[in-house]
Amino acid sequence: MKFILNSVLFLLLFGSDTDAAITPNCSSLTGQWVNEQGSVLTFSKAEAATGSLSGSYISSTGTEGSSYPLIGWFNHSKAIKGKDNVISISFSVRWGNHGSITSWTGTCSNNKGNPKISAIWNLVRSNSDHAWDHMLTNHITFVPK
Repeated sequence: MKFILNSVLFLLLFGSDTDAAITPNCSSLTGQWVNEQGSVLTFSKAEAATGSLSGSYISSTGTEGSSYPLIGWFNHSKAIKGKDNVISISFSVRWGNHGSITSWTGTCSNNKGNPKISAIWNLVRSNSDHAWDHMLTNHITFVPK
């Protein structure tokens, strides 16, 4: 029985390849997250020992709904009482033949038990109408799907 409980706890904390059905949170990032436009962010692995993230991203805009691999990092330090403690997170997607890359950097926080990832994104694209238009930036929020 102890082995089964430890195995379940391990999967909840460190993820597996089948975590998409698990509701993610800031303590266990694995699973599916969605943003305001309906894009789906899936963290299939969140390695606690290294802080590495891997998964996929399906954008609701500009990519015909195809899935693209993502890689990234998460990090945190020991929580300090009286401080606003969050998980630092960063991940990137290479958009294949679209010639662009997007990187998100932000935090995962729990507001009254509601996890969310708030991030600034930077998109760089190889083809544009103007020299000043190759790089775009904005802010986005992801919540569990």
